[in-house]
Amino acid sequence: MKGKPAGWKVENGYMEVVAHTGSIQTVRGFGDCQLHVEWMAPLPPHGTSQERGNSGVFLMGLYEVQVLDCYGNETYADGMTAAVYGQFPPLVNACRPPGEWQTYDIIFRRPRFSDKGEILVPARMTVFHNGLLVHDRVSLTGPTAHKARPQYEPHPDRLPISLQDHGNPIRFRNIWIRELAETVPSRPALSLPATSSPASSPPASSEHSAALTASPASSTIAKNAKSALFVWGGWEGHEPKQCVDIFARWLESQGFRVEISNSLDSYLDLEKLKTFDLIVHTFTMSDIKPEQERNLEAAVKSGVGLAGWHGGLADAHRSAVEYQFMVGGQWVAHPGGIIDYDVDIIKPDDPIMKGLKTRFHMKSEQYYMHVDPGVEVLATTTFSGEHAPWIKGVVMPVAWKKLYGEGRVFYCSLGHVAADFDVPEAREIVKRGMIWAAR
Repeated sequence: MKGKPAGWKVENGYMEVVAHTGSIQTVRGFGDCQLHVEWMAPLPPHGTSQERGNSGVFLMGLYEVQVLDCYGNETYADGMTAAVYGQFPPLVNACRPPGEWQTYDIIFRRPRFSDKGEILVPARMTVFHNGLLVHDRVSLTGPTAHKARPQYEPHPDRLPISLQDHGNPIRFRNIWIRELAETVPSRPALSLPATSSPASSPPASSEHSAALTASPASSTIAKNAKSALFVWGGWEGHEPKQCVDIFARWLESQGFRVEISNSLDSYLDLEKLKTFDLIVHTFTMSDIKPEQERNLEAAVKSGVGLAGWHGGLADAHRSAVEYQFMVGGQWVAHPGGIIDYDVDIIKPDDPIMKGLKTRFHMKSEQYYMHVDPGVEVLATTTFSGEHAPWIKGVVMPVAWKKLYGEGRVFYCSLGHVAADFDVPEAREIVKRGMIWAAR
């Protein structure tokens, strides 16, 4: 770490810490990544607590996953094997006996800072120890330290990965890293990425696994963290709760404070509505009371973003004309029911669509809609005429964005049920649309 050749021993396919020669680090810097590390504690074991097989894996040189021999060795909770040091104990002690190889698989998302150096999104980690999940997208409160909670300070987007010399002869081998596409850039705050991939989410960690509400750690993030309100209900055939779970948890993992409600009465407090950056509405059919509707529309006009999908947003409150004016369209039919069809991205350079396949396949309801000609269409679908011959060749908007007063509105007609979002492009379009609507 001082810029000199590493003093560790290298033999028989592993490298071993030579005490007091210093920690080592990669020459290159890394940000968002998936990291695999194998390590072994000495046999026979020596010492107790933190003096037994101690080392560490540091992402960006600042955020440590603890290496320690905790097989029959007690120590403090946030310093044990696989702890995010000083912040989060592992969910389980998965330690193998000393002398056996152990594995860490770490999915790391770097923190995001504003141009003024304020923290926008904290660093996040998912960690598997010997194949067992021990951290599930935890949001770090800052760099890791002993008996301290340092605050975030702005640093480069890429920094070296380091391995610690703590005076114990820990062995390491088979270290590999996979850089991940950065789904949330740091500048401007929560704007869309210049490029992104629907496969950017690490395969080792399900997007359905994060906590729904902000953790105490993430609630200490900067005062300018984004917030979102999800309101779901209506016809249960559209699986509104299951769909909300996908995207609410994802937004929370991106640093949003998330609130979820299954009542339209959430719209009765206009002043509270105006404190959100984004409202995601998924309430197929049903009736909305005049005051609920007026407040929702007033919040969006004032600058709150609105986003949604399928019938949850554009087959909702059929008698509320101003609501339809705000959304930009309304469902009228899905000829043939569940059918095979293609979606064409017609604005591949738009940030919401950039980098996605220009044509992808769906097996779901193909929505025929009445659409406001003032919307900006991003993707379309073409009707074959097989199920309604008089609309053969009709090109219908699938995704659009628009303004309503000062508020941004995003809509996507995909997403009849939660399984539709197993199509990577469908899921990614909605994710990016929500971020766009939230500015």
